[in-house]
Amino acid sequence: MPSLTTLLAIAVFTPAVAGCLLLLSWLQHRRIVALGVWGFGFITASVAATLIIVLRGAIPDFWSIIVGNALLAAAYGILWSGARKFDGKNVSILLALAGVLLWLVACSIGPIYARPEARATVMAVIGICYTLLAILELWHGRGDGAWRWPIMLLLLGHAASIPIHIPVAGAWKHPDPADVDLLTFMIFEAAFVSICAAYLFGGLVKDRIAASYQQASLTDPLTGVANRREFFQTGERLLMRTRFARQPVALLMFDLDQFKSINDRYGHHAGDEVLTAFCKVATSHMRPTDLFGRIGGEEFASLLPDTGMEDAVWLAERVRGAFAAASHNVGKHIFSSTVSIGVAVADDGHSDLSALLDAADQALYRAKALGRNRVEPSPRRAEQFAIAI
Repeated sequence: MPSLTTLLAIAVFTPAVAGCLLLLSWLQHRRIVALGVWGFGFITASVAATLIIVLRGAIPDFWSIIVGNALLAAAYGILWSGARKFDGKNVSILLALAGVLLWLVACSIGPIYARPEARATVMAVIGICYTLLAILELWHGRGDGAWRWPIMLLLLGHAASIPIHIPVAGAWKHPDPADVDLLTFMIFEAAFVSICAAYLFGGLVKDRIAASYQQASLTDPLTGVANRREFFQTGERLLMRTRFARQPVALLMFDLDQFKSINDRYGHHAGDEVLTAFCKVATSHMRPTDLFGRIGGEEFASLLPDTGMEDAVWLAERVRGAFAAASHNVGKHIFSSTVSIGVAVADDGHSDLSALLDAADQALYRAKALGRNRVEPSPRRAEQFAIAI
């Protein structure tokens, strides 16, 4: 059995180390404010443990009981605030300090302040509520590429162990062997949570940074839509799903008309504005399940699952008309631009992306040859470019 001195050292040392590690990580990634918030929270918890456990009896009860537990409540509020900051949400200082206010109000009530078990119950409620709120924030932020389950399970286990503090507080002055075992478990659990949380919070940031780099490598930096690599990777997966579901799939090829003349006459900045405007127009007419990407300089493509030729041509006409009606303001110049679109469809459930692109490209070439600013369907039937499984 570890000595009491060893237990007290662990109770203070581990959250301090965890806080310092998180603050060091924050110095390396200043844009991730949540790291600094979490680090400050763990250091606050370390100061609270020093006042509540280590200095208990050596300093007035006001500092040990009231101030120490107020800092602990603040540490839990900071934990929740960090979870909100991690997902880019605003933090309410009032809500973050609500636990501190609740603790101070409880201490002003004589029967609660007089009984250690009652005080511990109030603190347990505060700790459990803030921990569950932090888990809820992490749950809502899923889908950003960070693996959140380990830290969520760790915090859930911590919330479940917080009620153990109540019997330990009640027998603090006259502990029996069972209470000493509970105290040992309580301190080691806090140490385990501190070290693991520091590692896992850092892992969340690492996963998010890696996901952002991966997303950047698959996104066209000018328009924000999928780049050629992402279009082909996601397009192949989308086609596999349409094969399995035996659904038709359509592919639209877009090419902005006389785009070089826009760059030559108004400058490349104007060309960039036209490209960005076209992407906004095109994506506003598409479904969330449709894939849209930039595959060349002024060439774009869209893959439409569960879409036949008639619906694909209708959508293409809507995009063409909306873009032709839009005006572009560049300095003192106001001008419009048009787009030509080729459409190809495979409706037998066995489509090949390269063949579909080739068929749509031929239809697009014909639209250019026939005067531009028009939609042309591919004359080739799906059987001509279908492949067998």
